[in-house]
Amino acid sequence: MNHSLSKHNLFTYLAGQANPLERQLVEEWLKNPDNAETFHGWLLEWEMRSLQFLPDQEAAFDKLTQRLDQVEAPEAVENPVSMRHSPVQLWGWKPFLVAATVLIVLGLALSPLRNRFLYQTYQTTAGQEQTIRLEDGTDVNLKPNSSLRVPRFGFQNDVRQVQLTGEGRFSVTHKPDHQRFVVKTSDQFQVEVLGTEFTVYARKQRTNVVLDRGKIRVDYKTATKEQQVMMKPGEMVMLSQQGTIQLRKLAPVKALTAQQEHLFLFRNTSLWEVCYLIGEHFGVNVEITDDSLAHRTISGNFRARTGNELLELLTATSRLRVDSTENTLLLKDN
Repeated sequence: MNHSLSKHNLFTYLAGQANPLERQLVEEWLKNPDNAETFHGWLLEWEMRSLQFLPDQEAAFDKLTQRLDQVEAPEAVENPVSMRHSPVQLWGWKPFLVAATVLIVLGLALSPLRNRFLYQTYQTTAGQEQTIRLEDGTDVNLKPNSSLRVPRFGFQNDVRQVQLTGEGRFSVTHKPDHQRFVVKTSDQFQVEVLGTEFTVYARKQRTNVVLDRGKIRVDYKTATKEQQVMMKPGEMVMLSQQGTIQLRKLAPVKALTAQQEHLFLFRNTSLWEVCYLIGEHFGVNVEITDDSLAHRTISGNFRARTGNELLELLTATSRLRVDSTENTLLLKDN
């Protein structure tokens, strides 16, 4: 890394207070690709210190793209001295142009880089799970075959928003300023946290939300209007591919009397829900990566003292099999 430029020089430049020599020093330093990582770190620190500056990253990129589209290639000139001022014209005085200039110098295209620059994506494969701690302290257990997109430079606005595809279990940290936490699965469906612990399953055929603790609000759109559902602990919301929504209690995992202990009662219960309940009751991690299988329902009474006993009964009666990975059991069609 080339640290010939001081942090103070860059901060002065970003604040629009640099003199011509300081601007030239910064612009020359930014032309070196080796300085890109240092620049991004210092830029983030400057944004955190400058409380009056609340960057709208999406708007900045949109504005930048419009400006670049309007720029025409410069005509050849006889007097090369006049070109010395072009860096100043390019940079101007707006801080959001700084990052863009680095990309231009590196010769990178803005369109495919947009999401990679603004967001970080975590991805898991079949049989793999990942535990992620977000910058606000929220913990996410990302399930197999899932992805989570989060802002690369932290939650800057009045809402902490992430994008989930697949399945994830969230334990959300409450902020003193009551900053909202939202999990989006599509333009038609999102979960806003009013509590703390919940699981979201968002795949092609159906979206499920299970609330463990606290309170959450589910926002969804139909063909005609936007609607909301408030959830309480122990409830499950299911949104079908056709846009219909159902709110109900989770299936019972344990009977109330001693004579019926270890009896599990399932009535048109989805296999995804069964696996969720096995994890909650026995601590056995069972996953389903096949979307159609996850929403297959079963009915019956099953007596089992362990998670493995219950799985053996399910596989024997429902033509299923269980494959073992390092940390997860995968439920599949036999």
